[in-house]
Amino acid sequence: MELNKSNIKLIFGLKLKQLRQSRNLSLSELANHSSLSVSYLNEIESGKKYPKSEKILALAEALSVSYDNIVSVKLNKSLAPIGELLDSNILKQLPIDHYGIDINKLIALLANAPMQLNAIVSTIIEIARSSEQSRNIFSKTALRIYKEFNDNYFYELEKRVERFREENKLTDIIKIGSKKLIELLTNNFNYSVNTKNLSNYDELFLLRGVVKRGAANKIFTNKLLSQSQLSFILGKEIAYNYLEITDRSYLYPSSNLDSFEQLLNNLNASYFSTALLIPKVNIEEDFDNFLKLKKWNNKFLLNLLKKYQVTSEMLFQRISNIAPKYFQINKFFFLRFNCDVNSDKYELSKELHLNTHQNPGGYHSNEHYCRRWISICVIEELKKKQKDNPNTEQHIIGIQKSKFINSNDEYLSISIAKSSRIKNDAFSSVTIGFLVDSDLEKKINYLNDPRIKTREVNDTCENCNLTNCMERVAEPITVQTQAKKENIKLAIEKLISESS
Repeated sequence: MELNKSNIKLIFGLKLKQLRQSRNLSLSELANHSSLSVSYLNEIESGKKYPKSEKILALAEALSVSYDNIVSVKLNKSLAPIGELLDSNILKQLPIDHYGIDINKLIALLANAPMQLNAIVSTIIEIARSSEQSRNIFSKTALRIYKEFNDNYFYELEKRVERFREENKLTDIIKIGSKKLIELLTNNFNYSVNTKNLSNYDELFLLRGVVKRGAANKIFTNKLLSQSQLSFILGKEIAYNYLEITDRSYLYPSSNLDSFEQLLNNLNASYFSTALLIPKVNIEEDFDNFLKLKKWNNKFLLNLLKKYQVTSEMLFQRISNIAPKYFQINKFFFLRFNCDVNSDKYELSKELHLNTHQNPGGYHSNEHYCRRWISICVIEELKKKQKDNPNTEQHIIGIQKSKFINSNDEYLSISIAKSSRIKNDAFSSVTIGFLVDSDLEKKINYLNDPRIKTREVNDTCENCNLTNCMERVAEPITVQTQAKKENIKLAIEKLISESS
């Protein structure tokens, strides 16, 4: 078992408490036997302090155990799951302290829990350790829940962005642009930007950027980036420096983010960059006008992309920040899908759910997402257009009312698809879906535009029992398995009733 100093203190404290209680000693009684104070023993047992050798020896003698036994990190059966939990990476991947939970108190609570609960803890650890993929899922899920917990709006970051704009005389500038961002990085944080050398290395062609820190900082960016993609990276680099974040990845896109703190730092830098490039006061006005459109008009979104010179993902992310806070539209999902041109597999690489059921979504799914989702439809349309004209560079925007047959939830789903500028034959889409209810009907004027089609959708083909679906790409295995179980159950009940 490999434990850091903090965890060793926790383990020692738990063992000491367990040994004391097994001998029916109170803290004051152990204090008398060991010549240590009650307050000091309490700090040891709570994992706050680790005693020196002579004090450990006094405790060992008072408890009639060997020195080696008491300092060993080897745990008995009842505490073994706690050791596994500390030894795993799970606690680093969870936003425990950000929810106001004291890790020491949580461990103490688990240590005193029944064996049945410890069995559950062990099971969770085993699942989370099963593969690198599951650990990534664990981290992503923890971050998603953290964002949902905060309604995807972070007041302190918004204030820091406003302060940065004021300090750098940007308050009247809407479209900052990469040229200005390079100037800010150079003057404020001693950076130079190199857009050529990255392409000299075949192994790095998929990277968007590499950062070298030192007396003179450098950022190497991929020359194939669009201006909006370049601006986002430069904005993130400004954020890391302005927010004084050091626990981070120095690659774009970020990699090896194996702790929640790193994931959160990445989120903060991304949020800062997006808020910097899309000022709150401006996007509030634009989103208000978007809601007031009398008829659906996809050109409105295209104009916003040009106005701010940002990616479609940045635009939708910014809308997902301000919609709950300033428009009380707080029931929606956000999705990002990736797909290769010759593949029928769609990867859900990012998701957010605010006050909605978990449909659609699920990083963990190896099943086939419903092909009726507008997220997938716009990518398919873009694939076809690029097949007919390989040189075309465009956004495909789609809208539909998606009605989930299992839950009857209906969403106004708006999606934008684009092709990758770096990876040939790769596509992605971002989607924001607002739950249709009486509140939304009052806020979106074009909600009942007859040109917006309503489609029945489901989560995945494997979980869908629709018999007339022309878009199905996989058999309803999960539904069939469940039906088989139900038939067996009914048959057993019939057997019992007829034989009585």
